[in-house]
This record gives sequence, C-alpha cells and structure tokens, in this order.
Amino acid sequence: MNFLHLISKNKFILIPSIFLFTILILVTCSYIGINLGKYSFDAQDQDLILQSPSIEHPLGTDQLGRDMLARLIYGARLSFLVAIVTALIAFLIGVSLGTIAGMFGGRLDFLISRTIDIIYSLPDLLVLSIIGLTFNRSTTGILFAIGLISWMDLARLTRAEILKLKQQEFILSAVAIGLNKRRIFLQHLLPNILNVILVSITFIMPRAIIAESTLSFLGLGLSPPSCSWGTLASDGWQFLNTHTNLILYPSILIMLTVLSLNIIGDFLTELNQPRKIYI
Repeated sequence: MNFLHLISKNKFILIPSIFLFTILILVTCSYIGINLGKYSFDAQDQDLILQSPSIEHPLGTDQLGRDMLARLIYGARLSFLVAIVTALIAFLIGVSLGTIAGMFGGRLDFLISRTIDIIYSLPDLLVLSIIGLTFNRSTTGILFAIGLISWMDLARLTRAEILKLKQQEFILSAVAIGLNKRRIFLQHLLPNILNVILVSITFIMPRAIIAESTLSFLGLGLSPPSCSWGTLASDGWQFLNTHTNLILYPSILIMLTVLSLNIIGDFLTELNQPRKIYI
C-alpha cells in the first residue's frame, strides 16, 4: 500500500520509468539480433555522409555515412552494460568487504578501511586511463576500470549499517543464544540492509554511465567500430559547429538516462524512509 500511495503522489516517477523501459527494450532487441531499422550500426555509405534527418535515416548519418539511429541503439548496449556490470561489481566487492569490516572489526576493519582511503586518494580519471590503455581500450578493460573505482562508497555504507545494527537488541539476542556470524548476517543483518544497498546501487549506475562517457569523450574508450553514447558524443564533437545533431543525440540520451536513474533512486530512498503510524 505504501508503494501504491507513493506512486499516486509521485506520478512523475512514471516518466523516467517508461523512458528506461523503452531503452532497455531497444537494447534487448539489439542483443538478440532483432534489427529495428534497415541499417546496421557499422554499415557505411560514402554517398550519404553527414546527411540531415530523413525518412530513410530518421536521425541522419555520421561522417562515414552510418545511420545515427542504429548507432545510438547499438551504443546503448555498452552504456547500460557498464551501468549493470559496475553495479554488480560494487555489490559483490563493496558488500563483501563492508560486511567483513563491520562483522569482524579489529585489524580487518582497520586494513579494509585504510585500503578504501588509499583508493579514494587516487584520481579516478588517472586510474580509468591507465587500466583502459592497459587493456587496449577493450570492453573488458572499461568495465574493469569503472568497477574498480565504484565499490568504495557501498563498502563504507555496508560497514556503517552493520555497525549500527549490531547494537540493536535483536542482534544482541541472536549473539546471546549462540548463533554464528554467518547465520546472523544472512538471517538478520542482510534483510535489514538490503533496501539501503539497492538504493545506493541506483546512484552508482548513473555515475558509471558518466564515467564511461567521459572516458570515451577523451578518446580512451572503445576502439572503432564499436561504440557507446560516449564515443558517439566524442565523434560528434568534431562537427559541433556544422552538424550539432551528431553530439546532441548521444548527449541528450546520456542526460535523460542519468536523470531517470537519479529520480528512481530518490523515489526508492523515499520509499525506504520509516513512516509514522498514527493510532
């Protein structure tokens, strides 16, 4: 009932939800080989270089005569793949290390906390650039690089939540009756911190998309002919004064996707807030 009540109060949440759902459908169709247009993302036509939008090419063509609509749909694959894989890496590494630090404390807590501080002190762009170039600008390298700098916040959040919950009476009672740490975590701690973790992940995903876009815009992203929204924006930058649409399309999609994920994250945060019960 709380969920439906919040939906009725925040009808604006439907707009970003519909947008993301539409993008995910397009990405899914692209992955399973369903071509929604007549052109492939890498099909070149020297006679159609930098064409304006038309019936044949609804969003025009780029500097090599490739259909922009097809490239935007294909580019969404990497942008969303980065968001999803980064969220998984952050969940696995962040929650695992945060749990170990919070549950065991002592030297392990000190070691993990100082490791996080050291990684935090490294410039994100430098780490992304080094790892991306080490893997020769491959998809694997980009995913690994962004995932490596995205788990620290979740680790700190998990640690803080566990330390707070460990002082609650139901946890102290579980310890008193002799339950082991694994059972306490799985049955009592994890269910109580899962909502907070999921909310945090919805904010990690848009940051990952922006990080990939920044890396690609600087020329450190994917190697051609593969593309993402970031590489498309980087290519379009060269024609900013003559064909603004080439940078405008991917930039708008990046902005709308990040905005939608942030709005959904805010909504989940509100949904997760404790509510007063009036008697």
